Amino acid sequence: MESCYSQQRGFLISVFLLNVLIYWGGYSKVSGCLDSERKALTTIRKALNDPSNLLSSWDDASDCCNWRGITYHNITGYVVKLDLHAGDLGGRIDPALVELKHLQFLDLSGNAFHGAPIPDFLGSMKELRHLNLSWAGFSGRIPHQLGNLTKLISLKLSSEYSLSAKNLWWLTSLPSLNYLDMSYVNLSMASHDWVHVMNMSPSLVELSLFDCGLSYISPTLSSVNFTSLRVLDLRFNDFNSTIPNWIANISSLVSLGLSLNKFHGQIPYQISQLPNLEELWLGSTDDNLRVDWSEFLEGSWRKLKILYLSFSQLHGGIPNSIGNITSLVDLYLSFGENITGSIPRAITKLINLESLSLYGYKMHAAIPDWLHELKNLKHLSLQDCMLTGPIPAAHLRGLSSLEELDLSRNQLNGNIPAALGGLSSLLYLSLDGNQLNGNIPASLGGLSSLEKLILSGNQLNGNIPAALGGLSSLQDLSLRGNQLNGTIPTTLGQLSNLSLLDLSDNSLTGNVSESVFENLAKLRYLDLSSNSLVFDPHSDWAPPFQLSYIYLGSCHLGPRFPLWLRTQKYVRELDLSNTTISGIIPTWFWDLTPQLLSLNLSNNQIFGQLPNPLKMQPQALFIDLSSNNFSGPIPYILNGASFLDLSNNQFSEPIPPNFTSTMQHLNYFSARGNQISGMIPSFIEGMNSLTVLDLSRNNIGGIIPLSLGNCIALKALDLSKNRLSGGIPTSLGLLRQLQTMHLSNNNLSGEIPSSLKKCSSLETLDLGHNNFSGYIPTWIGKSFPALRILSLRSNMFTGNIPAQLSNLTSLQILDVGQNCLSGSIPQSFEDLIAMKKTNLDLSYGRRGTYYNENLLVSMKGLILEYTRTISLVICMDLSRNNLSGEIPKGLTSLLGLRVLNFSGNHLTGKIPDKIGKLALLESLDFSKNQLSGIIPLSMSNLTFLSYLNLSFNNLWGKIPSGNQLQTFQDPSIYMGNIGLCGSPLPIKCVDDETPHTPMPVGGDLEKDKEEYEMRWFYSAIGPGFAMGFWGFCGVLILKKPWRIAYYRFFDDLESRLCFNCHCTLC
Repeated sequence: MESCYSQQRGFLISVFLLNVLIYWGGYSKVSGCLDSERKALTTIRKALNDPSNLLSSWDDASDCCNWRGITYHNITGYVVKLDLHAGDLGGRIDPALVELKHLQFLDLSGNAFHGAPIPDFLGSMKELRHLNLSWAGFSGRIPHQLGNLTKLISLKLSSEYSLSAKNLWWLTSLPSLNYLDMSYVNLSMASHDWVHVMNMSPSLVELSLFDCGLSYISPTLSSVNFTSLRVLDLRFNDFNSTIPNWIANISSLVSLGLSLNKFHGQIPYQISQLPNLEELWLGSTDDNLRVDWSEFLEGSWRKLKILYLSFSQLHGGIPNSIGNITSLVDLYLSFGENITGSIPRAITKLINLESLSLYGYKMHAAIPDWLHELKNLKHLSLQDCMLTGPIPAAHLRGLSSLEELDLSRNQLNGNIPAALGGLSSLLYLSLDGNQLNGNIPASLGGLSSLEKLILSGNQLNGNIPAALGGLSSLQDLSLRGNQLNGTIPTTLGQLSNLSLLDLSDNSLTGNVSESVFENLAKLRYLDLSSNSLVFDPHSDWAPPFQLSYIYLGSCHLGPRFPLWLRTQKYVRELDLSNTTISGIIPTWFWDLTPQLLSLNLSNNQIFGQLPNPLKMQPQALFIDLSSNNFSGPIPYILNGASFLDLSNNQFSEPIPPNFTSTMQHLNYFSARGNQISGMIPSFIEGMNSLTVLDLSRNNIGGIIPLSLGNCIALKALDLSKNRLSGGIPTSLGLLRQLQTMHLSNNNLSGEIPSSLKKCSSLETLDLGHNNFSGYIPTWIGKSFPALRILSLRSNMFTGNIPAQLSNLTSLQILDVGQNCLSGSIPQSFEDLIAMKKTNLDLSYGRRGTYYNENLLVSMKGLILEYTRTISLVICMDLSRNNLSGEIPKGLTSLLGLRVLNFSGNHLTGKIPDKIGKLALLESLDFSKNQLSGIIPLSMSNLTFLSYLNLSFNNLWGKIPSGNQLQTFQDPSIYMGNIGLCGSPLPIKCVDDETPHTPMPVGGDLEKDKEEYEMRWFYSAIGPGFAMGFWGFCGVLILKKPWRIAYYRFFDDLESRLCFNCHCTLC
């Protein structure tokens, strides 16, 4: 029996060995990859662009099983894995890929297919288990054929391009799918059913839908089938609802991300009871997400390691219960304005804590002195926490494991402690945006591991320490926006790993040595702007770096164009503004511009014509060529731009007809101050993104095109100082976002169209120096609640000044001078609230980053242009009209007034007694009216007054003296008032006293006038004809003020005649 058993066993062993031999023998001839698959791979290679030579090993001489990225089955020889990730590959994916019939793993992530669609034929590769196409540059619709990949376990499609999906039902055909990442894919069209689709995939372990445009999440589910789900990432979507309770029922969850949405209402308390939760990201961009966070933090957080909470509607301080989550490793808390108080010391109970980040926690206190108790802390970030006082060196010194320290955007003061140089593990140090002063401690140069040093936006002074050259690992150095002086130390040239160097906006001086850059081969970002540096390397200097970002504004580079720029092949942004460059730009420079996203050559002395077309990177961000001497036609910008400033040059000829064909995304366009002729092109209507259009100070004629009303994003329109004619088109009423409209100094005519009342955002309306006529519309006072500047000066408006203008509570400049207005000054003008303010909004007048409000203001007898300081001007100018009646006494309550001009009217009555209350008044002109009475004594209180004109009225009595008035020694400012006496007039008052009784009115007025005239006559003419003649002529010859007054009288006579003619035309 035993022998039989032995024979059977021997037989079975023999059969087994025979099968093994047959099996191995059958495949012993397979060496290397199969010919069919080799041919397919060769075809695939030919269709790809490979700028990085990732596929250099794919040559005909070598075995394709040894090619990079290829993994084959060591028995069958079939290719089972193709991994070409992060290779910068482009081109197209050839259909020959389907010949790899046994392919199980395909990774094309991190490449550059530049918007190519995902091929449909991928859906026929049914052996695929893992497919990764993330961040590969694919766009368009995700093919539903991917639903045929029934063996798929992992699918990653996250994309920086516009990948989208109409629905997700094809995912239900993937029963084995464990891992799905569609982050950044546009799923807005699949919002209403995505939850139900995912709920039909019970095998899912990880689901990432970060920033997918999802707006709907089912509030309830009849049954939750996510029984295996461990990771759920729904951050950065558009959910605008409460957080559904069913999420808290997924007990398998290890990681849950719900932050950066618009969730509102109460946070389900059950989330704090999830037994396996290790990571939680929770918060809302809305202000209505609520939680009792003291109770919430007392939940069953047995395994929680990462906690990210971001709320804006929490109140009070951080509760002590935070110290109960002892498993925490990473704590990030971001809050709104309502969270105040100190950090609870209970945080020291978190013995495993390695990262502590508090953002926006308004402490109004010093840095806690117990932080050194967190012995394992590696990352400490206390940004924007209103920390005050000095940096406590003694307490931070105990954080020996610290790798990151971020105290930026606080109110810390004092010196940077030298003890920070003892944190030997530090990789990142940011003290940006504080009030730190003193020198940069040389001890920081001992941080040999430091990779990023950011000390910008403080008040640091002194020299840049040479010891910083010892930071051998440093990659980023930013000292921007301090008060550093001296030269740039050559030791910075030892920072061989430096990628970013920002020393801008300081007081650095001297020559920049070439040795500073000697070893900076990795430098990509250089900003030395807003200093007084001289950088003029030798003409044959070949820098070791290839810069992407170059900012040298306000450095001295000229007069020749920097030749070393010719060596820079990868520049993306270039700023050479205000660098004393002159002459013609060399032709080789224009070979660099096609790769530029930003170019600034403003404020130099460059001349010549620009290339036409001007080539830039597609949809360039910024082109500023202003304030040079460029001439010729405006060039066609080949690939468009967002910002284009050609102002203050000598460009001529009309705007080219093809100019807007690539400018659909143009946001800012200024050609101000050139010699452009022709008309405003009607094709400007295609510029739907335009917010600022400034064509002022040119020679543009014709009419304002109706199509301008299609530029619905316009906020600032400036067409002033041209030769435009016709009326204001009604289509401008479509510009609902318009804040500034300058049409002054043209030949425009007609009435102000009522359609403009729809421009309810207007803050500046400047129609001065045209030929507009009709009444000033009463609706202006109701339609423009934000109006600050109204200038209708020098037109032909008639009728009364509408009392409704007093409803303009923001109005600070009202100029209707030099029209044909009649009636009285509205009493309601005392309600102009903005003119009562003495504290002004200094930010007014900026339209975006670069456009500044501007206006010509008649002030101090001159026409002055205000730009950046326009917010300081509060002005009321009603001069040179036909106004009558008295000056309203209530105007003396407009305490913010700086300019008041009522000259050239027919005003009667007295100057208001309380005019001295206008303490900020700088310019006062009541000349050429019929005002009577004495000059109020309170006028001597006008201590800021620098211009005064009361001439040609019926004023009488002694001119007040004292304070500012005694500085006015020009008698012409009082001339034409027969009854005035006292300095600076040569007529002395009787008994040198001011009359205590007012000048008579009615029938006695003429009698008293004659008495004053005779007194003046006899005092002026001496005895004898010869004495009188030479006395008169002698005064004119010897006394310059009298001579000026004499001829000004005749000039005024001519002015009045011309004014009467103007009003006759009205």
